[in-house]
Amino acid sequence: MRLKAIALIGVGAALISGSSCATKKYVRERVNERVTPLENRTGELEETSRRNTQEISRISRDVEEVRGRADRAQQAADRAASAAEQANTRVTGVEQTVTDLRSNLDKYTLQKTVTVLFDVNRAELTPEAVSTLNQLASQIKDRNGFLLEIQGFASSEGDPDKNERLSQARSEAVKKYMADALNIPLFRMFILGFGISRPVADNTTKEGRIQNRRVEVRLLTNNAIASQSR
Repeated sequence: MRLKAIALIGVGAALISGSSCATKKYVRERVNERVTPLENRTGELEETSRRNTQEISRISRDVEEVRGRADRAQQAADRAASAAEQANTRVTGVEQTVTDLRSNLDKYTLQKTVTVLFDVNRAELTPEAVSTLNQLASQIKDRNGFLLEIQGFASSEGDPDKNERLSQARSEAVKKYMADALNIPLFRMFILGFGISRPVADNTTKEGRIQNRRVEVRLLTNNAIASQSR
C-alpha cells in the first residue's frame, strides 16, 4: 500500500512537472508570437526613419540649390536692370543732343565784330586792315560751324550811288583777301554793301567820316556746334 502511494506521488509529480514545462513553452510561444511582429515593425520603422532622413537631406540640398539659383538669377536680373537703366540714360542723352542740334542747326550767335577802315574813295586794304584781318583769321583757324558776315559802308560825301558801289567793293576786297591769303572758304563768307546807311559817327566831321568808311566783319558761330563743344 505504501509503495502504491509512493508510486502515485511520483506520477503526480511527473504530471505536475510536465504540466509546468508545457505552460512555460506555451507562454514562450505566445510571447514570441507578439514580440516577433513588434520587432519586425520596429525594423520597418527604423528603415522608414533612415529613408526619411536621407530624403530630408536630399530635399535640403535641393532647396539650397534652388536658393542658389534664385540668388544668381536675382543678381543677373539686377545687373540687367542696371544696364538697361544706363542704356536708357544714354539714349535719353543722345535724344536730347539730337533735339538740341535740330533746334540750333540754323541758329547763329554773334561772337565778335572787327572793323577795318578805308581811305576816301578807295576800296583797297590798308596795312592796318590787313593786320586786323590776319588776327581774326588766326582765331578761327581749323574751326567749323562759323560764318563771316562782311558788311561794307561809306561816308556821306559824294554821290550816293557811287557810295553804294564803293561799300560793296570794300566788302569784296575783304572777302577776296580772306579767301586768297588766309584760306577762308568762300561758303563761309557773305557780303553786304549798305552805302551811307548805318553811320557810326557824325558825317559832318572829318573824324566821323573816317569812322564811317569801314567794313565790319562779324563772326557768327552755329549754336549746334557751340553746344557740342561745351
